[in-house]
Amino acid sequence: MKKQTNTEELSSSLTDEQKKKVAAKKANKRLVIDTVRMVTVLAIATAIFFIFFGLKVVDGNGMYPALMDGDLALTYSKSEYVKNDVVFYKADGKEYCGRVVAKTGDSISFSDDGKFYVNGMVQSSKIVFPTDTPENAEKNMIVPDNSVYILGDYRTSCVDSRDLGFISLDDVDSKIIAILRHKKI
Repeated sequence: MKKQTNTEELSSSLTDEQKKKVAAKKANKRLVIDTVRMVTVLAIATAIFFIFFGLKVVDGNGMYPALMDGDLALTYSKSEYVKNDVVFYKADGKEYCGRVVAKTGDSISFSDDGKFYVNGMVQSSKIVFPTDTPENAEKNMIVPDNSVYILGDYRTSCVDSRDLGFISLDDVDSKIIAILRHKKI
């Protein structure tokens, strides 16, 4: 009670100009505190975003026409991938982009006429390019544990599991969830 009385006496003894200066100092202090809070929240939100999400630039045309060289992709890091997920993965010290076409335990085979089979079913979907089999690749395989088989959509002109072999899930970096821009737009 005594403090409140002293504050009231002090404020009543101040001139209008002094009161304006005190009010301005309080407003500036509030602005600084609010700015620090906003910057802190923004920094935490950005850190959380980049723990789960990322931005990557597509390098090459191995996923043409779905993705083109220079496209910017929003990615999500997760540990489980399903068939047809388009992912970024690492192999031979390079990063590639491709489509998961088979998972652990799936049987895959290639025909001489460019058809690709998973578990005995031909995989035609929207792929317009034939799936050539490299000379040194086996024509019938089973995807081993903790691995996936990844192919590019531009099958006649890309490096993928036909060249690199099975891709360990530990080497799969992230799944593409959105294309944010196309290079030519």
